[in-house]
Amino acid sequence: MTTPRHGRFRRALRGFTLGSGPLKRRSDRLQMVARVVVVLAVVTAPALAVAAATATNADLEALAATQAADRYASRALVLRDAPARTELEHSEYPPIVTVATTAQWIARDGVVHEGLLRVRPGTRAGTSVPVWVGRDGELTTAPLRRESIQGSAMAVGALVLGGVPTAVWTLYFFLSFALDARRERDWEKGWAAVEPVWGTSLQ
Repeated sequence: MTTPRHGRFRRALRGFTLGSGPLKRRSDRLQMVARVVVVLAVVTAPALAVAAATATNADLEALAATQAADRYASRALVLRDAPARTELEHSEYPPIVTVATTAQWIARDGVVHEGLLRVRPGTRAGTSVPVWVGRDGELTTAPLRRESIQGSAMAVGALVLGGVPTAVWTLYFFLSFALDARRERDWEKGWAAVEPVWGTSLQ
């Protein structure tokens, strides 16, 4: 005879909640609450991941807009031949792909700036190199690209999606270990108190 479905569900629910009644201990109630928190973490993780990815994307979009307004593409003129890479640089990991040389560029206000610029090894003097210039006229990096923004947002979402349940489950594991150890100590204390009485009554 097959067990009714509602009977199996009731037993599963009873096992999940660690039973009920006067024999249920405070540690059992605490572990039951912890189990509920684990379930909630798993259920809500996708929504949290979407929210985190959306917030990250919005923040990076705003940062990219600010950078795009403050920076502009220009070109720099290499003033000195760039050195070739040495054997030591070849042996480094990750390998060095650029070297420093002197260059000059014109800022947005028309002022000519001169400084160090990293270029490919062996770049000859007089070469025009694309650069990004900031509001202060100094060289800077390119504004954030949409591809990197989307990648960063997806990475944050994936981290939340897997990290939240993992972190909560790890905490539950250590909590369960501590509660089991406490139950074991309580059982030993109870048995130590009852054993002499039972031993006397059996004699």
